[in-house]
Amino acid sequence: MTKPPPELFEFLYRYDPAVQSLALGLRKVVLEEMAPCHEYIFLMRSKVVLLYGPTERVIKDGICLVGVFTKHVNLGFMRGADLEDAGGMLAGGGKAMRHITLKKLSELDRPEIRAFLRQARKRAGLKQRRHRTVDDVVTRVKKKSPTRLLACPQPFW
Repeated sequence: MTKPPPELFEFLYRYDPAVQSLALGLRKVVLEEMAPCHEYIFLMRSKVVLLYGPTERVIKDGICLVGVFTKHVNLGFMRGADLEDAGGMLAGGGKAMRHITLKKLSELDRPEIRAFLRQARKRAGLKQRRHRTVDDVVTRVKKKSPTRLLACPQPFW
């Protein structure tokens, strides 16, 4: 599969090594199940977010996401409420979004994770090609905006 972009390592540096490994491991699983796809990586407040979808418009057409937090990583599904979840593994109470919280690398071996990814992909109407290559994943990274220098207003006292 595709090698993580250097910017992703820059975004993950502030996290504990176990969370970094979990995030990179989950990314690998997602790409194995979602390719061909588009990936969009960015910082959002205090977390790193990786979005996945069939088009470059992953914010609108997204299927799933990886959210990296201080002590865990979430695998979220934009239309997770529509997924079959007999075991009640998906968390969330909103109209559409559902997620799975992962805290250990060993949890990536749970078959339900890949089953949810396949189900979400299928419900989005995408077919998976049998022979995938690195070129099947288009990655974009939103880099940090340069700090804007704001004019300091004159004191009012």
